[in-house]
Amino acid sequence: MLEIRKGTIRDTEPLIDLMVLVRQSMEHKEWLYLDPPDEVRRMMNDGTMSLWVSMDGKRMAGAFDILRPSLAPFNYGYTIGLSNEDLQKVIHMDTVVVHPDYRGLGLQKRLMQTAETELSKAGQHILMCMVHPENRYSLNNVLSQGYTICTTVDMYGSIRHVLRKDIG
Repeated sequence: MLEIRKGTIRDTEPLIDLMVLVRQSMEHKEWLYLDPPDEVRRMMNDGTMSLWVSMDGKRMAGAFDILRPSLAPFNYGYTIGLSNEDLQKVIHMDTVVVHPDYRGLGLQKRLMQTAETELSKAGQHILMCMVHPENRYSLNNVLSQGYTICTTVDMYGSIRHVLRKDIG
């Protein structure tokens, strides 16, 4: 049985390993941008990144991270002209990875919904994510959760839809 729980620092290395495995197994590698491992470690350590994981015993079946960009230049809110006040409410619903053995179980949606439930209890947020337009599975997944496409930009080496959902 799969358990979803909040990730910890101890999950950082298994997360990095799963991200690499998932990207290597993808036909369209440009659909998944991965932060460099040292950046993931830094963001987990300084609290910029939070993590939710799906575990099958001791095996990581899936993982989902969020980023709190505040006024950093990489805040997606800049792409749609948000005010400084609203930029500080932005949460990046960043990267979802599911081990190939666990695909088709709805883990992407379950992980995102678990994170969103916790975030909504913490106050008002503007949830934003980017999805490659041809990545129909991920795009349909986030659209079905109430996100709307705001714009399309060239980022991470290819085009991306910028999506938004307000909660809290």
